[in-house]
Amino acid sequence: MKAVIELKNLTKKYGDFTAVDHVNYTIEEGEIFGLLGPNGAGKTTTILMLLGLIPPTEGTAIVNGADIIEKPLEARRTVGLLPEGAGFYENLNARQNLSFYAELAEVPSVVAKERIEKLIDMVGLGTKRDVKVGAYSRGMKQRLGIAQSLVRDPKILILDEPTQGIDPEGTRDFRELIRMLSKEKRMTIIFTTHVLYEVNKLCDRVAIMKNGTIVGLGTISELRKQVNATEGEDFEDVFLRYQGVV
Repeated sequence: MKAVIELKNLTKKYGDFTAVDHVNYTIEEGEIFGLLGPNGAGKTTTILMLLGLIPPTEGTAIVNGADIIEKPLEARRTVGLLPEGAGFYENLNARQNLSFYAELAEVPSVVAKERIEKLIDMVGLGTKRDVKVGAYSRGMKQRLGIAQSLVRDPKILILDEPTQGIDPEGTRDFRELIRMLSKEKRMTIIFTTHVLYEVNKLCDRVAIMKNGTIVGLGTISELRKQVNATEGEDFEDVFLRYQGVV
């Protein structure tokens, strides 16, 4: 296994406030990695630095071989992102929205056309490909967002609250899709979520953040052992222990 993401003392300060504080860890190829923490813990700031959208105050990160400080654009080209509340042109259908994004991502038109049709089917929107997105439910828009994040065929996929607004059947389909991308395409996947059940079901490893620092890192089993969780405690209880709540 090789590391495709490496955080090296990654730090971001805004004046006297430290949003991310000397964070160090690696994520391996094909790994499904959960990044957890309450609002304000530093998750989004970490992701924005990995994407090269904001510069670190100290330290750096290597994303698929590219330093985010020295080569931010090169690092970003290998990453697909599904932000929370991804937006679309509601007067266009799924195919048109994805085609527009593919053009922005500089995907050759011949490649994009075939890829888009496969992605629409992959996320379960095959019968709705020609329906304007304004008529989509929230869950359908989230499915389209996942397809959009895959348009450039990334090596790394970052998903921010990916199951938000998706019904139980859609959530199950999402898990199957993520496992397929990880195992068959060796795609490295990072996702943030407040649905801890999904973390327990999906993640190979998890990092738990609090006040900009990593307070827990490892497999679910390792995290449980680190706080001496009993067999009857669910992962929500484990998470709250790391936050000092219980």
